[in-house]
Amino acid sequence: MIFYFNSIFYICFIIGFMCGAFLSGRLKTKIKTISFTWILSSIPLFLMLIFISNWIIFSFLILIFGFLTSLQNILSESMIQITSNDEYLGHVLTTIRTGTSIGGPISSIIGGLLDYSGYEILILICALFVICGGINMLFSK
Repeated sequence: MIFYFNSIFYICFIIGFMCGAFLSGRLKTKIKTISFTWILSSIPLFLMLIFISNWIIFSFLILIFGFLTSLQNILSESMIQITSNDEYLGHVLTTIRTGTSIGGPISSIIGGLLDYSGYEILILICALFVICGGINMLFSK
C-alpha cells in the first residue's frame, strides 16, 4: 500500500515541477526572488507535519512543494549562468552537479534513519534547512 502512495507523491511532485517550469520564464532572475521561493517552499513542508495522515492534502502539498522547487531550481541555474564568466561556466556547473549528486548516497543513509525515527522528524529537519537557506540568501549580497 505504501508503494501506491509513493507513486502518487512522485506524480504530484512532477506535475508541480512542470507547472513551475512553465511559470519560471515569466519571473525575473533575482536573488530576492530565488530566496523567496526557498522560504515559500518551507511552508508546504511545515504543513505536511500537520496533514501527515491526510493523504489527499499531503499529496497536494507535495505538488505545491514541487512547483516552488522548480521555480527555485530554474531561477538559481539561470542566476549561475548570468553571473559566471563564460570561460568558467562549465567548471562551475560541473562542480555544482557533482556536489548535488552526493545527495543520492546521503539520502539513502538518511532514509535508513527513518527506521529509528519517523517521517515527521525528517520533514521537520528538511523544512528547517530550506527556510534557513532561504533566509541566508535573502540577506546575501
